[in-house]
Amino acid sequence: MPEEADRRRFARLSTAGKPYGVRFSHGGQDVQSARLANLSACGCGLEVQMAEAANLESGSLLQGICMEHPDIPPVPLDGVVVRVLGKVPGKTSGYVLVGVDFTAITPLVQGLINDHVLAQQAGL
Repeated sequence: MPEEADRRRFARLSTAGKPYGVRFSHGGQDVQSARLANLSACGCGLEVQMAEAANLESGSLLQGICMEHPDIPPVPLDGVVVRVLGKVPGKTSGYVLVGVDFTAITPLVQGLINDHVLAQQAGL
């Protein structure tokens, strides 16, 4: 059985502890306290505070996802939630990890994000 990394279309970069910000909208609510956990050219992982994740479920649409880093194009992207980890009954604090697939991303932006991920992995 192939490893999960072998099935990925694009390399993924862990952004934990690095200077990456993110903001987006969901259901008319602006979410600005989320953190970018990982990034690839086809999606990202977001750490979202429980208070702001109450209405996030698999299939939810996120609008205007903006990654805040000088080497990433400041282009708002849309995405669909493909998984929500850590959201359990009774949990009222902390965060959940939200997996997002970008939708309608242009090949140019996808290529720029992929180039950034590969450069960061190579230590450039």
